[in-house]
Amino acid sequence: MSAPLAADGRAVVVAVDHPLYSWPCAGLEDRASTIRAVVGAGADGIIAPYGTVRDVPDAFGDAAPILKLDVTTVTVGGDYPLTEYVAAYTVDDARRVGAAAVLTLVQLGAEFELDALRTAGQVAAASDRAGLPYVCEIMPVQSARFPDPYDPVAIAAATRTAVELGAHVVKTSMPTPPDAVADAAAFGVPVIIAGGELTSDRDSLFGAVDVAMRSGASGVAFGRNVWGSADTAGTVSELARIVHAR
Repeated sequence: MSAPLAADGRAVVVAVDHPLYSWPCAGLEDRASTIRAVVGAGADGIIAPYGTVRDVPDAFGDAAPILKLDVTTVTVGGDYPLTEYVAAYTVDDARRVGAAAVLTLVQLGAEFELDALRTAGQVAAASDRAGLPYVCEIMPVQSARFPDPYDPVAIAAATRTAVELGAHVVKTSMPTPPDAVADAAAFGVPVIIAGGELTSDRDSLFGAVDVAMRSGASGVAFGRNVWGSADTAGTVSELARIVHAR
């Protein structure tokens, strides 16, 4: 089960699931056009909500549709508070709409962590039964147990948890420093790095990705730093160049 990884075992993934729980999302007004643009620029996978995977399947082209199975409360104005995510769709739903993989979110340190871990385990087992890859998006959040959510040990702990839950691919935060991703990548399951908040310092962003890739990461999964940037296609093209060492 390789999706969303390319033939070289690496992946540039673009997340367009944000309108599921937050609006406005400048750059995602026309979901089909945005997906076509990033796929044309070299995206290997797209994290998307059920409605998008169902409604615009042709836009995905050769990229792997990764269905987000969980939902949270809706906000406006670009706010992303710490909120609970609960399962809304199933692996069977993913197969029916043609998804190539599924994803759920675990926030370590949140008061609802245990429920998310249980959901992740259930999805991992269901994915194995269905023959679909499970991408576990798991990351520490600032809390009493994780005062620095980017600490290399915290990121490694999150990754190892996902591995033991049964994830086929792990999406997690970029540790500080980026070369510390080597600790998280040592557990035998591909690790792709989340993009986080939009940054205007593109050189630093691409530089961190380059260091992470050289340190064992298997790719990236960027949302706001792709469709929120001034050059969506150019950003994906540069990420593809770094990730796939073109």
